Amino acid sequence: METIEPEKAEAQLPEIKRSYSPRVADWFWHPWYAKLYLAMMAAYWIGLEVMITIPYERLNIKLANTMQMLVFVFNPITVATVLGFGFVKAKVTCGEWVITQGQPFQRPLVDPYTDPSDCRSGDNHLRHIGMIND
Repeated sequence: METIEPEKAEAQLPEIKRSYSPRVADWFWHPWYAKLYLAMMAAYWIGLEVMITIPYERLNIKLANTMQMLVFVFNPITVATVLGFGFVKAKVTCGEWVITQGQPFQRPLVDPYTDPSDCRSGDNHLRHIGMIND
């Protein structure tokens, strides 16, 4: 049986690649789809501002309705959500962020006779806002 010295054993092990911490720019600007999405968003908002200057009589109503519906697609919060999904997934994969289970929802302890969402309260809960005086 051959004995391996510790120094040689470490040299024979494959190198473990450390997963690097992803940067935000790697997900929000570097991919081609991110550049396309951000360019389309900029063109949309510029076009929307130009459309405001057109008099109502000359405005194409179908184009205006389409532009108003696209506000949900090119909303900055939607853009951050779509492009940030991969970033969050990469942060969790590399182990920098950990997903944990939340606490189960528990209804707060409230007197049922003064809780407006409880059918037993009747009009009693209106006392707290000054609608009923004793």
